Amino acid sequence: MVTSPEGIPAAEAPGTAPGPTVDDLAGTWTAPAGMPTAGRLLRVTIPATRSHFTARPALLYLPPAALTADPPPLPVDVLLSGQSVGAGPDDVESGGHIEQTMDALAALDRGLAPIVVVPDQLGPRSANPMCVDGALGNSRSYLTEDVPAWVTTHLRVQTGPSAWTIGGFSQGGTCAIQLGAGDPARFGNLVDVSGEEGPTLGTPARTIAAGFAGNRAAWAAAQPAAVLHAHTPYRASNAFFAAGALDRAYGPVMPRMAALARAAGMHVATWVVPGGRHNWTTAGAALAAGLAWLQPRIGLAPPAG
Repeated sequence: MVTSPEGIPAAEAPGTAPGPTVDDLAGTWTAPAGMPTAGRLLRVTIPATRSHFTARPALLYLPPAALTADPPPLPVDVLLSGQSVGAGPDDVESGGHIEQTMDALAALDRGLAPIVVVPDQLGPRSANPMCVDGALGNSRSYLTEDVPAWVTTHLRVQTGPSAWTIGGFSQGGTCAIQLGAGDPARFGNLVDVSGEEGPTLGTPARTIAAGFAGNRAAWAAAQPAAVLHAHTPYRASNAFFAAGALDRAYGPVMPRMAALARAAGMHVATWVVPGGRHNWTTAGAALAAGLAWLQPRIGLAPPAG
């Protein structure tokens, strides 16, 4: 991993022209001579200009196509870690091996893969602000406003919702369904791996008191089932849900959440990971499967035959 005070090399600067809302690169991209054979993983700082959320540095993966002299506007994956003692963005690489996954996808599709951003939705104490705005920190605004603003300012990316994916594992998977369902104008795709039923600090009473200032109605409205109902019908959203076959805590949530998303109009795929438990071995495989499933849906691979 490379740490760069400037964040990204000059070759990846976006220029002055805005990116397209969506682009079918599978049919138009020709890899130039001399394109790198692997992507680059960086650590960058994404300022919380609007949210004022205290966030640690993010990971940024640039695929080979983004490292060329004239990179094409690419889709964006915003991926989130789970929540535990010491958890944070680095887990998506150290446990989930995201660089290896994205390099493999790019190798299949002429250097094309999404740009991946792994922001910190937890804060420096790896707490659980639940991807909502409140007394625990404006995590939602950080993810839906500050992170996209930084990405579109610093990178050459596509801007339409069909090109943007939010995904994550465990608490990050819960955030993915919350934000993917709640902001379909930004995130047209979501990958929920072993997510929970909804944002929680253990019990409804504690969650409502600490995270929602005692407002039970606000807590109820933040539940993914309520968010899906509020935005039905979804006419162009893709959702991939996965959980380990041996995950007794969150495995049973997955089919219920997938059914709700499908009933709301999302195009849904599911995978029960054989022998999988609630860990990064399962999460890494499931994220890889979900992102591979999305490649043709975001214009980076030919339609599945």
